[in-house]
Amino acid sequence: MATKFMDFKESMTTELTDFIRSQAYGLSLTDFDRLVSDLPALRERFAKIPLQTYPYLCDQLEFLGLFVEEQVIGRNRDLAEEPVAEAAFALLYFQSTTDLIPDPIPNMGLLDDAMIVSMVLRRQEQAFSRSSHSYMLGWPEPKFDVDQLLSVISPLRVTSFCSLSARQPPVANPRQSHWR
Repeated sequence: MATKFMDFKESMTTELTDFIRSQAYGLSLTDFDRLVSDLPALRERFAKIPLQTYPYLCDQLEFLGLFVEEQVIGRNRDLAEEPVAEAAFALLYFQSTTDLIPDPIPNMGLLDDAMIVSMVLRRQEQAFSRSSHSYMLGWPEPKFDVDQLLSVISPLRVTSFCSLSARQPPVANPRQSHWR
């Protein structure tokens, strides 16, 4: 039974990771520019995150915002494209009113947002550690994981949400980067 549960948990983690990657890959330069212009309003939302439930989420989002801002405004290319796109996607997911768990639900509404942010931070840890904002990377590992997310929403909802929300990669040249 434990093996089936671990396989299921791994499957859901893979599905969420694939969702992050596909959404990040679909971002355009216009999406990045719009996100940077929206960052002041997003920062106001960061400040309203309940610290008792999500003690590090505000700081994590702020780090991702600074990271994306630095890359987009400077059009820097010394860090890999994937970390910038995934950081931008995590911010856009937080900004979105359509996500797995509606944000207004007390003590649970930001669980999916925190999960996406956490996964991006773990996946791109090496690139983020080379950022000029790496001094901000001092928070502990989150206490939540896929188990907690699945205790709030059904696996069917995760699968259908990821499928319906997925952007298709550009057809012209799938190897050509949006960032260059």
